[in-house]
Amino acid sequence: MAFDPIHALVGQAAEKYPEHVAVQTPLGELTYRDLAARSDGLANDLRAAGVSAGALVPVITTDRREFAVAVLGILKTGAVFVPFDPDGPDLRLRDTLSGTAAEFAVTGADETERVSELLASALPQARRLAVDLAAPAAGEPLTVLHVPAPDDPAYLFFTSGSTGTPKAIVGRMRGIDHYIRWETDLLGVEPGWRVSQFASVAFDAVLRDLFVPLTTGGTVVVPPPGLLLDGAGLGRWIDGQRLDLVHCVPSVFRGLAAAAESADSPGFASLRAVLTAGEPLAPADAGRWFARHGERISLINLYGPSETTMTKTFHRVTPADAERELIPVGKAMPGARIAVLDSRGKPSPQGTAGEIFIRTPFMSLGYYLRPDATMEAFVPNPLGDDPDDIVYRTGDFGRILADGLLEFIGRKDHQIKIGGVRVELGEVEHLIRAHPAVREAAVVPVKDGNGDIAHLCAFVELAQAVEPEEVGAHLGGRLPAVAVPRVFVPLERMPRTISGKVDRRALPAPILPQQASATEYVAPRTPTEITLARIWADLLPVEKVGVRHDFFTSGGHSLLVMRLLSRVGSEFGVEIPLQDFLAAPTVEALAERIETAILTGGDSLDDLLDSLDGLDEEEAERLLQGGSA
Repeated sequence: MAFDPIHALVGQAAEKYPEHVAVQTPLGELTYRDLAARSDGLANDLRAAGVSAGALVPVITTDRREFAVAVLGILKTGAVFVPFDPDGPDLRLRDTLSGTAAEFAVTGADETERVSELLASALPQARRLAVDLAAPAAGEPLTVLHVPAPDDPAYLFFTSGSTGTPKAIVGRMRGIDHYIRWETDLLGVEPGWRVSQFASVAFDAVLRDLFVPLTTGGTVVVPPPGLLLDGAGLGRWIDGQRLDLVHCVPSVFRGLAAAAESADSPGFASLRAVLTAGEPLAPADAGRWFARHGERISLINLYGPSETTMTKTFHRVTPADAERELIPVGKAMPGARIAVLDSRGKPSPQGTAGEIFIRTPFMSLGYYLRPDATMEAFVPNPLGDDPDDIVYRTGDFGRILADGLLEFIGRKDHQIKIGGVRVELGEVEHLIRAHPAVREAAVVPVKDGNGDIAHLCAFVELAQAVEPEEVGAHLGGRLPAVAVPRVFVPLERMPRTISGKVDRRALPAPILPQQASATEYVAPRTPTEITLARIWADLLPVEKVGVRHDFFTSGGHSLLVMRLLSRVGSEFGVEIPLQDFLAAPTVEALAERIETAILTGGDSLDDLLDSLDGLDEEEAERLLQGGSA
């Protein structure tokens, strides 16, 4: 494939369509003629100030017109643009800005006091250049034309920092060119298309928001502030603005899909395609969308880490996908290959989970000034013997389905064990979102006093009122008992990162099951119940044991079940079958079973333990998960 610098493609569009609106925002519009002239003027100013090819130049502005000018102007000098969201957390902004050690920065004309203070503290020596759209556009064309090579650096985007200090991903020129050409060809984007701009400027999705329209003579259309949180209002805005293409995260699409169920939902007469990426796309949301709009509007699910340049797989979603438990992320786009490998670096069998590896010449250049992290993530291809054949190790789990499609399961670091049972938090979240009353979910583990994971807590953003027991029952037939959250905490709004994903670090502290239990407290009444309550209090993180409180809802897990039954055998001299306890895990029910066993004469506890010893590990784990082998 031939390579063209992305700013050169924008320049070609500006020559063909000088009077077309390039960027439309609530603050005003910018034509292609103005965009070209003002970015040329900024490039000249940057050069005159001493900016050279490869230099890092931070960009801080809220006005997307100014942002587009800044990005193009910086690229025209051969420098590297580093976008920052002015609405981001102060400490993060200060740390990441400081990490660039930049000598220059580009701001908007109306630089706020907060931005000025951030730059003064993080980059005190940096010279600031402002994009002033109120001033006359410079009349001089670009005086120095830098011709970049395909593998020259183009940008830095910082990771979300969910695993620690944010790392800066260095993108290469041909990675942008490859993706934008692919999407415009796939969708048949034409001059005049109106394309949404929802992504934060600090997230690499902003690249497709900008360059898909700007390389084809289309218009970048920016919504009013705060509208993304209002699904119905956003739908009306999309319809009224006659958008052809929407890029969004699935949580934003969820609001549009929910609004589609209302009688007065917009028809989206102009909309041709919705592309989602960044989070799992819920089958229930796709089902709501297709029920209202059919397949007239293409719905495409994308997957790919920023390290491989935006996304690298795609799947055209169909109504049949709405019946799946998970919507696939599809197959690799041209110029990329996907492998799902097991812990030994061998291909995982079809339908079996493994880690996703991506091979493409269009991936990023690694992490800025982090050779250790780069070598850990960008590794020699395990399926070959060429040390120069580098692939990206995503840290994501997935599996290849029978139809050849890739299914994303979740993050490798989101797999945990509860009482020896493996639980994938992403799978639990998927299934919670499938409940019609749930708009969004985030599941976190809760540890007991010994530091062991005792149970799961689910934070949920609801579309309608629902009892936690109903959501738990929805999961009961789909997950092992230990994987069903014992606590459901409703939130009015789920906290979000700058990329639109759920911000797990901003979630409230998980609460103990007894704090959320709706079960009425009934004190122990018989000697058997009193003894059992004492045993439960020793094993579980509860202060007050009620005879009708569920063992698992109170913080129990599979390993504690065996300790409980062992204590029961020691105290009462009877054996209670595991399945019997799992069928009714309360003090009241267990007391009845103990008293019945004493009256009828039961088998010894040793027989029970011997029977479990006879099972292999997988059978025993399955028994503890679901109550039957």
